[in-house]
Amino acid sequence: MFTIIVPTHNRPLLLRRTLRSLAAQTFTQFQVIVVDDTGAYIPPFPELATLQGRYHYLIRSGDSGPAVSRNMALALCAEMPATHYILFLDDDDTLEPEHLANLAKHIGNTRPPLLFCDFKVQHEDRTSDPPQALSQESFFIGGVVKDSLFVRNSIPNSCLVYRSDVIRHVRYDTTMLIYEDWDFALQCLAHHDLQHVPTNTVVIHKSRATAPENLRRGNTRDDLIAPVMLALYKQRPALNADTRLARQALLAGAGIPVALEDC
Repeated sequence: MFTIIVPTHNRPLLLRRTLRSLAAQTFTQFQVIVVDDTGAYIPPFPELATLQGRYHYLIRSGDSGPAVSRNMALALCAEMPATHYILFLDDDDTLEPEHLANLAKHIGNTRPPLLFCDFKVQHEDRTSDPPQALSQESFFIGGVVKDSLFVRNSIPNSCLVYRSDVIRHVRYDTTMLIYEDWDFALQCLAHHDLQHVPTNTVVIHKSRATAPENLRRGNTRDDLIAPVMLALYKQRPALNADTRLARQALLAGAGIPVALEDC
């Protein structure tokens, strides 16, 4: 029923933790596609073995980055008719054991096009193995609505669930340095509604801002935020006048005056 796409980049210990969280799911009608963009280490065979053959492990060449890896996995999903819903999970994040079961129960006999759920953030020190948990907080985002997502990116990528036909012809923009997951979601939201699932069984693990993995793709490049947001606003038009006004106000609050027609 579910296909979970996991792009990975040279983080074998964290990937093993992610795979263990998938193997622990109480709902077992799912498969996993891992796309490794380095091939610099031996695949985690013990963890993959616990998935009982419900996985594909791809090693690709070319530029590193999750967008290319996710696109490769999406192309593979198109050949899998049993895939009804697709989730994207980062290689350092985890799902609690009831996550897929809660999603399946909510879906039931309906076919909602896009779903999203609440989540936890676990701050951790990754200088030890396994990482040492420092703190955890829960985030309940049931109040997020479709229009608000055209203003700011308020749903983590790992919390979104896409019906397979919704994203059959949608791909990640591999030229974007940040916000490519937000852009992907907006492509889908332009034509489909969004539904909240009241479960906070996604765990987003975060290390200190200066850790190497947070510097690799410019995650700390605050100078990119405004120009990328402006470009994204032009590429993904607001659905109504209120949303354009909200976009304009957000930029104005950051000291960036923009004409309403450019929002």
